[in-house]
Parts: sequence; C-alpha cells; structure tokens
Amino acid sequence: MKKLLLIATGGTIACRETENGLSPALGGAELLDFVPALRTFCTVDVRDLLQLDSTDLTAADRLAIAQAVRQNADRYDGFVIAHGTDTLSYTAALLCHLLADLTKPVVLTGSMLPMGAPDSDAPRNLLDACRVAADRRAGVVAALCGKILAGNRVVKYHSTEIDAFVSAGVPPLGAVGTDGKVRWDVPAAPPAPTAPSALDPHVLLVKLTPDLDPTFFAALHGYPKVILETFGAGGVPARLEKAVRALIESGTRVYITSQCIAGGVHLHHYAVGRRAEAMGAVSLGSRTTEDALAAVMCGEV
Repeated sequence: MKKLLLIATGGTIACRETENGLSPALGGAELLDFVPALRTFCTVDVRDLLQLDSTDLTAADRLAIAQAVRQNADRYDGFVIAHGTDTLSYTAALLCHLLADLTKPVVLTGSMLPMGAPDSDAPRNLLDACRVAADRRAGVVAALCGKILAGNRVVKYHSTEIDAFVSAGVPPLGAVGTDGKVRWDVPAAPPAPTAPSALDPHVLLVKLTPDLDPTFFAALHGYPKVILETFGAGGVPARLEKAVRALIESGTRVYITSQCIAGGVHLHHYAVGRRAEAMGAVSLGSRTTEDALAAVMCGEV
C-alpha cells in the first residue's frame, strides 16, 4: 500500500462560511475524513503547512511548499497538495521548476465548492489526487474534475463552474475514471538532472493594452525583470518602441509572452515581433503566463 503525504494549504476545499464570507478552516485530517475510500489503496499522513485563501499565497509560501516536499521525499511514495483554485496554476507552474528533478509524483488539487457542501467537487478531486499520487508517476500535475493536467500547462479559465480548468496548448496528460482507474494518455517525461533551489520574486507582469501610455514605462526603469504580455504572436507596438527600448537600456531585462492561452510567441513572424527582438527583448515561447513567470523567477530564461 502506497504511503502519501497530504500538504494542506487552505483554499476553498478547506473553507467554512463565516460572517465575512468563506474562509479556510479545515485541516488536512478533517479533509481526509470525507474520503474514507482512499484507505483501500493508500495511507496518508498530513502536514498542515498553511491555511490561506490562495489569493494570499506568495512566492515564499510556494517555496515553502516545495521545501516541504523535498524534506519528505525519501519517506513517501507521493505527495498531494490541497490548494485554493484561484492561484493553483501559479503554484503548479512554479513547482514544476523547483521540483523538476524529483522522482516522485506531486499532485495539486482543490475544489470550486467547500468540502462537505452539497454537490461539492472536493471529495472526488481529493480522492482522484490521491489515486494519481499513488500511481507513482514522477512529475508535478493537477488532478481536477477527472482530468490530469501537466503542472506547467494548467490554467483556470472559469471563476464559478465546477469544470474550471483546461490544459493550455496541449492535451491533458490523462484522466481518472469514475471507477477510480488512472489512465495516462501521454508518455512520462524523465525528471530533469537538476532544479533551481532559490527564486527571485522581483518579476513584474505587464499586460499591454491598445492605448497604454508610453510614459508608464519610465516608472519601471531599473526594475530587475519585466514580462510584457503582448498581443497574438508577440511584439512591441511602434508607439511604445522608444519607451521599451529605454526600459531595456536602463538595465531591466524584458521578456515577451502572449495574451493568447495557446500558440505562444513567434517574434520572427511580424515586423512588430522583429522590432522586439532587435531591441533585446526575450521571447518566452509557448509557455503559459504562469509558467513564464515561474521560469523567469527561477532564472531559467
């Protein structure tokens, strides 16, 4: 029987109604009480690491999650992280980098309705996550609504629906059937030889809009790293060229990603893209916004 560690961090899955609205209140052991079926295929220990709405999680909190996994890597067959859905994709992407060399499964899950609420998705999601973790396939993934999604591709696209997540640009890795069987549709990738041990959270994401004032960029001069979330295949509008060039010349490292959920950046296709390349901006390719942010924070691009 596989031995798993549940790392509880709060989120809707752990929420209870208060006079100020839903707020995380349940610990990991209380969550497990709602899914007795997991006792048929695994044993689960609990680490109550955080009790936060995922909106409040910081890079330091995400680093603490990664460290909790590493500190216990030799003691468990797999790890499940109970997490709020609002920023689950940011945590999953960052853990893909921080735990890239791990030879154990790390499965994030959460829910759109609290554990114990009528018709809640929480029991199934937590049970599915444990099933995926017990399957012992290495890597960081998310198990949500029966789908197994690569950690660096998971995106929350809906704020209220139960089926709120998609795999951006690639098919899901697999699924967990209603019979509890784990099915993998994509071959496993081998663990990386190394992984970053630290990160720099001083990365600013700027979403371009058609009429963004060029003078905005003057306030960013000297900021360590800026990601421009640009239109389509990527590029810098002509009216912003001098402002972005001056930003780069001030010492700021500028990266280009796309506002599109899939397809990525292709700076060589259009003049606006080649303009960005010529001034020294760095393409982040087909990464999701969350994965682009994680890669830059970890110094990998």
